[in-house]
Amino acid sequence: MPSKIVPLAAVLVVGLVVGYGASYAVYSGQVSSLQNSLNQANASNAMLHSEVANATTSLAFQPQAGQMFHTGWLFIAPTSPGDYAISVHAEGLEPPSAGGYIVEGVTRPGMNMVPIGPNATASEFDASSGGVGTYWVVLMQNPHTSFEAVDILYLPGMQMTNAVLVASVQLG
Repeated sequence: MPSKIVPLAAVLVVGLVVGYGASYAVYSGQVSSLQNSLNQANASNAMLHSEVANATTSLAFQPQAGQMFHTGWLFIAPTSPGDYAISVHAEGLEPPSAGGYIVEGVTRPGMNMVPIGPNATASEFDASSGGVGTYWVVLMQNPHTSFEAVDILYLPGMQMTNAVLVASVQLG
Protein backbone atom coordinates (compact mmCIF):
# COMPACT_ATOMS: atom_id res chain seq x y z
CA MET A 1 0.00 0.00 0.00
CA PRO A 2 2.73 2.52 0.75
CA SER A 3 4.02 2.16 -2.78
CA LYS A 4 0.69 3.34 -4.24
CA ILE A 5 0.47 6.43 -2.02
CA VAL A 6 3.79 7.91 -3.16
CA PRO A 7 2.96 7.86 -6.92
CA LEU A 8 -0.56 9.09 -6.15
CA ALA A 9 0.87 11.99 -4.11
CA ALA A 10 3.36 12.75 -6.89
CA VAL A 11 0.54 12.79 -9.47
CA LEU A 12 -1.49 15.04 -7.19
CA VAL A 13 1.43 17.48 -6.74
CA VAL A 14 2.13 17.50 -10.48
CA GLY A 15 -1.58 18.05 -11.16
CA LEU A 16 -1.70 20.98 -8.73
CA VAL A 17 1.43 22.56 -10.24
CA VAL A 18 0.02 22.18 -13.77
CA GLY A 19 -3.37 23.55 -12.62
CA TYR A 20 -1.80 26.59 -10.97
CA GLY A 21 0.42 27.16 -14.00
CA ALA A 22 -2.57 27.03 -16.34
CA SER A 23 -4.62 29.38 -14.18
CA TYR A 24 -1.64 31.77 -13.98
CA ALA A 25 -1.33 31.74 -17.79
CA VAL A 26 -5.06 32.50 -18.16
CA TYR A 27 -4.84 35.26 -15.54
CA SER A 28 -1.76 36.75 -17.25
CA GLY A 29 -3.62 36.73 -20.55
CA GLN A 30 -6.53 38.59 -18.94
CA VAL A 31 -4.19 41.19 -17.46
CA SER A 32 -2.47 41.60 -20.82
CA SER A 33 -5.84 41.93 -22.57
CA LEU A 34 -6.97 44.50 -20.00
CA GLN A 35 -3.74 46.46 -20.46
CA ASN A 36 -4.23 46.46 -24.25
CA SER A 37 -7.81 47.69 -23.83
CA LEU A 38 -6.64 50.52 -21.54
CA ASN A 39 -3.93 51.51 -24.03
CA GLN A 40 -6.49 51.64 -26.85
CA ALA A 41 -8.86 53.73 -24.72
CA ASN A 42 -6.06 56.17 -23.89
CA ALA A 43 -5.11 56.46 -27.57
CA SER A 44 -8.77 57.07 -28.51
CA ASN A 45 -9.07 59.71 -25.79
CA ALA A 46 -5.92 61.46 -27.05
CA MET A 47 -7.23 61.44 -30.63
CA LEU A 48 -10.61 62.83 -29.53
CA HIS A 49 -8.89 65.57 -27.52
CA SER A 50 -6.75 66.45 -30.53
CA GLU A 51 -9.76 66.59 -32.85
CA VAL A 52 -11.72 68.81 -30.45
CA ALA A 53 -8.70 71.09 -30.01
CA ASN A 54 -8.34 71.36 -33.79
CA ALA A 55 -11.95 72.35 -34.42
CA THR A 56 -12.69 75.72 -35.96
CA THR A 57 -14.62 78.08 -33.70
CA SER A 58 -17.11 80.54 -35.18
CA LEU A 59 -18.57 83.26 -32.99
CA ALA A 60 -21.05 86.03 -33.86
CA PHE A 61 -20.08 89.62 -33.07
CA GLN A 62 -22.59 91.58 -31.00
CA PRO A 63 -23.10 95.10 -32.41
CA GLN A 64 -22.96 98.10 -30.14
CA ALA A 65 -26.09 100.25 -30.03
CA GLY A 66 -26.16 103.05 -32.60
CA GLN A 67 -23.24 101.77 -34.69
CA MET A 68 -23.25 100.94 -38.39
CA PHE A 69 -22.81 97.19 -38.21
CA HIS A 70 -25.15 94.54 -39.54
CA THR A 71 -23.52 91.11 -39.20
CA GLY A 72 -20.09 89.93 -38.16
CA TRP A 73 -18.31 86.66 -37.48
CA LEU A 74 -15.05 85.73 -35.83
CA PHE A 75 -13.44 82.46 -36.96
CA ILE A 76 -10.59 80.84 -35.00
CA ALA A 77 -8.84 77.78 -36.45
CA PRO A 78 -5.64 76.04 -35.37
CA THR A 79 -3.12 75.95 -38.21
CA SER A 80 -0.26 74.09 -36.53
CA PRO A 81 0.74 73.33 -32.94
CA GLY A 82 0.47 76.63 -31.07
CA ASP A 83 -0.57 78.74 -34.12
CA TYR A 84 -4.12 79.95 -34.77
CA ALA A 85 -5.67 81.70 -37.75
CA ILE A 86 -8.07 84.50 -36.86
CA SER A 87 -10.54 85.72 -39.46
CA VAL A 88 -13.12 88.49 -39.14
CA HIS A 89 -15.96 89.00 -41.60
CA ALA A 90 -18.21 92.03 -41.03
CA GLU A 91 -21.06 93.57 -43.02
CA GLY A 92 -22.87 96.90 -42.77
CA LEU A 93 -19.73 98.95 -42.11
CA GLU A 94 -18.92 102.56 -42.97
CA PRO A 95 -17.44 103.07 -46.45
CA PRO A 96 -13.64 103.41 -46.60
CA SER A 97 -13.75 107.16 -47.37
CA ALA A 98 -14.96 107.81 -43.81
CA GLY A 99 -12.26 105.85 -41.98
CA GLY A 100 -11.08 102.35 -41.23
CA TYR A 101 -11.34 99.64 -38.62
CA ILE A 102 -9.03 97.90 -36.19
CA VAL A 103 -9.41 94.49 -34.54
CA GLU A 104 -8.30 94.38 -30.92
CA GLY A 105 -8.15 91.71 -28.26
CA VAL A 106 -9.11 92.29 -24.66
CA THR A 107 -6.39 90.57 -22.62
CA ARG A 108 -7.35 88.19 -19.82
CA PRO A 109 -5.04 89.25 -16.99
CA GLY A 110 -5.44 93.02 -17.12
CA MET A 111 -8.47 93.64 -19.35
CA ASN A 112 -6.30 95.81 -21.62
CA MET A 113 -7.15 96.31 -25.28
CA VAL A 114 -4.30 95.43 -27.62
CA PRO A 115 -4.11 95.09 -31.40
CA ILE A 116 -4.80 91.47 -32.24
CA GLY A 117 -2.05 91.43 -34.88
CA PRO A 118 1.65 92.02 -34.27
CA ASN A 119 1.05 95.81 -34.23
CA ALA A 120 -1.71 98.37 -34.81
CA THR A 121 -1.09 98.72 -38.56
CA ALA A 122 -1.21 94.94 -39.02
CA SER A 123 -4.57 94.89 -37.18
CA GLU A 124 -6.35 97.46 -39.37
CA PHE A 125 -8.70 96.84 -42.29
CA ASP A 126 -11.00 98.86 -44.53
CA ALA A 127 -14.54 98.08 -45.57
CA SER A 128 -15.44 97.83 -49.24
CA SER A 129 -17.74 100.40 -50.84
CA GLY A 130 -20.55 97.92 -50.11
CA GLY A 131 -19.75 97.99 -46.39
CA VAL A 132 -18.12 94.54 -46.19
CA GLY A 133 -14.84 94.11 -44.32
CA THR A 134 -12.56 91.12 -43.99
CA TYR A 135 -9.49 90.75 -41.80
CA TRP A 136 -7.23 87.81 -40.96
CA VAL A 137 -4.00 87.10 -39.15
CA VAL A 138 -2.12 84.07 -37.79
CA LEU A 139 -1.31 84.27 -34.08
CA MET A 140 1.41 82.30 -32.31
CA GLN A 141 -0.82 81.88 -29.27
CA ASN A 142 -4.24 80.47 -28.48
CA PRO A 143 -6.70 83.39 -28.56
CA HIS A 144 -9.11 81.50 -26.28
CA THR A 145 -6.55 81.59 -23.48
CA SER A 146 -4.98 84.95 -24.35
CA PHE A 147 -8.08 87.10 -24.83
CA GLU A 148 -11.33 87.60 -22.97
CA ALA A 149 -12.97 89.22 -26.00
CA VAL A 150 -12.28 90.49 -29.51
CA ASP A 151 -13.48 93.96 -30.51
CA ILE A 152 -13.92 95.81 -33.79
CA LEU A 153 -13.31 99.53 -33.45
CA TYR A 154 -14.12 102.21 -36.02
CA LEU A 155 -11.32 104.75 -36.59
CA PRO A 156 -12.76 107.96 -38.07
CA GLY A 157 -9.99 109.54 -40.13
CA MET A 158 -7.81 106.55 -39.09
CA GLN A 159 -7.16 108.22 -35.73
CA MET A 160 -7.02 105.97 -32.66
CA THR A 161 -7.93 108.87 -30.35
CA ASN A 162 -11.41 108.96 -31.93
CA ALA A 163 -11.92 105.16 -31.90
CA VAL A 164 -15.47 103.92 -31.39
CA LEU A 165 -16.39 100.37 -30.37
CA VAL A 166 -18.58 98.92 -33.14
CA ALA A 167 -18.93 95.25 -32.16
CA SER A 168 -17.57 92.74 -29.68
CA VAL A 169 -17.50 88.99 -29.18
CA GLN A 170 -16.73 87.18 -25.92
CA LEU A 171 -14.32 84.25 -26.15
CA GLY A 172 -15.41 82.75 -22.86
